[in-house]
Amino acid sequence: MKEWLYGKRTVLEHLQTLPDTCERLVVAKGIKPDPEILEAARVAGVAVEELPREKLDALAVGGNHQGVCLRVGGWEYAELDTLIERTRRPGAVPILFILDSVQDPRNLGAVARVADGVGAGGLIIPKDRAAGLTASAARSAAGALASIPVAQVVNVARTIRELKDEGFFVMGTAPEGTELFKAKIFFPLVIVLGAEDKGLRPNVAANCDILASLPMEGKVSSLNISVAAGVFGYEALRRFRAQS
Repeated sequence: MKEWLYGKRTVLEHLQTLPDTCERLVVAKGIKPDPEILEAARVAGVAVEELPREKLDALAVGGNHQGVCLRVGGWEYAELDTLIERTRRPGAVPILFILDSVQDPRNLGAVARVADGVGAGGLIIPKDRAAGLTASAARSAAGALASIPVAQVVNVARTIRELKDEGFFVMGTAPEGTELFKAKIFFPLVIVLGAEDKGLRPNVAANCDILASLPMEGKVSSLNISVAAGVFGYEALRRFRAQS
């Protein structure tokens, strides 16, 4: 699927980090193009075209394009074995993330950014009925998709069982679970986060080694999935460093 990214920072980051997915750069007539963006396009081998500003308004669907739009496509997914291998490299942080039926690609991108931040080996998502790699995901990831491989799987529950066979400890997130800061976890670790409104599906939760929750001391009952991913991810990183 072909999509359009827009905005100077987003376009530049994508040209620099994922050049193989870039197809065409469009700049607005009458505006001096950013030389750094033009150089990144040249290095990536991407054609540059000038169009009237109103054309870019249409491509960005009213978004703030800042005079530049980039057509992208050809997203590539990694193999599950690649993610497993990354967690076994010397000095690696042995953590993987799974998103169970997350629908918003912006959340996918934000979690990818968290995964990159903690040094995780990768991110796993379902092939069907879930958000995939899109321009929206790339915008939210802010360049993280260049360093965090994403694998698509047909069956999340089966994948969890396969990862357990490979020695991974699997922690699912659920409000009824043990408080994260009291939960015992082991490495290599898989952190499984559920859909925005429904959480983990029952068959996915049933295959986890432990369900863990975040203490909610205020009036709100839950956090955004990317915020939760950050808390779980960095607590896991803290514990891994403490035992290393």
